[in-house]
Amino acid sequence: MADNTKLEKKATESRKIVCKGPADKNSGATILRLPEEGTKKKPFDIYEGQTLIVGREVSEETAKRLLDMKSWKFEEVK
Repeated sequence: MADNTKLEKKATESRKIVCKGPADKNSGATILRLPEEGTKKKPFDIYEGQTLIVGREVSEETAKRLLDMKSWKFEEVK
């Protein structure tokens, strides 16, 4: 039972970022492809509305790059 509490606490402390989509809605872009991201080291596609868990789906470094990106909008959520 204590293990479940630890897992729930860890899940609630995870940072999450959500993709709001391309900055220019008329660009025609529907996905953002990151090369070799994730545990399988294959290209990783991000879609508008997708929520990413930092540390699991994307690294801290990649999350920072996404949040600083000018061509796509990302924001941190709780």
